[in-house]
Amino acid sequence: MKALGVAGAGIGGAAMIAPTFHDLDELASSGELQKHPWYIKERERLDPTPEIDWNVIHRYDRRYMGQCSNIRAKYYGKAYVEKIDAESGALQAKRMKDNVPGFGHKWEALRSALSQSNRWSVSFLGPEVDGKINVTTPEGLGVPKWQGTPEENSKMVVAAIRLFGMAEAGFNNLDSTWRTKLVAKNEKGSATGAKYIDTDPADVPASAARPIVYEDVAEPYYTKEKWVVPTKDLNVMYLGGPEPRETDRTYPSRMSKSNLVANSGIRNIAYYSTYQFFRALGYNMFGGTGHGTDCFNTPGVAVFTGKAEAARMANWVISPAWGPRSTDLCQITDMPLAETHPIDAGVWRFCQTCGICADSCPSKSIQGLDAGEASYEMPPINGKPDTQHVAGIKRFYYDGSGCRNYVNEAIPGSGCSACAAYCTFSTGSGAIIHSVLKSTISYVPVFNGFLANMGRTFGYGAFKDPEEWWDSSLPQFGINSTLTAEDGGYRK
Repeated sequence: MKALGVAGAGIGGAAMIAPTFHDLDELASSGELQKHPWYIKERERLDPTPEIDWNVIHRYDRRYMGQCSNIRAKYYGKAYVEKIDAESGALQAKRMKDNVPGFGHKWEALRSALSQSNRWSVSFLGPEVDGKINVTTPEGLGVPKWQGTPEENSKMVVAAIRLFGMAEAGFNNLDSTWRTKLVAKNEKGSATGAKYIDTDPADVPASAARPIVYEDVAEPYYTKEKWVVPTKDLNVMYLGGPEPRETDRTYPSRMSKSNLVANSGIRNIAYYSTYQFFRALGYNMFGGTGHGTDCFNTPGVAVFTGKAEAARMANWVISPAWGPRSTDLCQITDMPLAETHPIDAGVWRFCQTCGICADSCPSKSIQGLDAGEASYEMPPINGKPDTQHVAGIKRFYYDGSGCRNYVNEAIPGSGCSACAAYCTFSTGSGAIIHSVLKSTISYVPVFNGFLANMGRTFGYGAFKDPEEWWDSSLPQFGINSTLTAEDGGYRK
């Protein structure tokens, strides 16, 4: 490592361009709660590291998601899809009764314990109890609506959401570009179900995948056949935090889809608490939450608000702070907020020379190094044109149907997450490669290939036996909650 100039005093080339601070007061003088490390560069608004053709990109129609039964049948055959779906429950039950490592009785108990239920349910307008939303308001408190500058409000929100369980927040104005290009065309709803396996996606009814529309109204509302976003000035808000890394590493197991862990508890708490916080201040927050049940493709919002970069694996993005697995949610609000912009931490460049996620993908659903460079051209899926993606982004492509079929056939009732488990950015800040990688890839990309191969050499990734998880001494909730903390001595 020292011979290559990426270790030792100054970490080689990275040290030559690191900023110099004369004292700790100067280092902390900005007063910001969300500081980028020195090696992360902020880009212009709506200018992420992958190239985008804004004349081509358009709102995504979730009726064409790779997970939809009709889309899976289109690429891999109806008989095959129906067969693996029908057999998945029995396979799951047999593995539990046979006490297969990763799938036995105690694993099923652990999975069941995380499947929390709430008195409230998610709606487009917020958490509802028996169809009603109950909130504290400024009027009820006997005070006027909170008034602050966008900068003051943003800082206040970041402080609050960290108490509620999230780590970072990103903001952007919901302008015409967002409304016509980045807001999803509809919710996922029940469009993924077997009921529509013989239905053309374009013919799946609005009642199954309610369209998101704009109207000149004072407040958002919803019906059985649409979600309505007001045309007035609004902002997009992204909230994100790390998910348990070691549950990914149990792949294959009943716990190897770690968003089950975080999304069952932490995200629900954060969503409910943030909503109540906004309403008590006198502001609205809406948009639903959950996989395919909000107004955005959430990973993209993380990229456009500067909380992550695009990745080769494409189904997830990568946070420079914690890697590819986030518990996150996106909302729309009328609170004035200061915009955050896309970043360049070198992650996207690194992914182009790495390919570990593709190598580890058991269903070969991720494009590997043999696919060449990122492209605007979508390759066919199993010999048929790709309709799973929106055109206009220069990227690598992910076969959502192939991934879902593999999960249903090989690890039913769970998830795969092999790509996340093996990703170099999932190794944790204590790993040798990780301590060097972050500050090196941004400014010394010549070492990217070497660092990617180090990930292979050191054998990061899934446990050899998922039962190792039970012997691991891990933090509360399975996450490092100090990753974004700068005060209080938490990162000593």
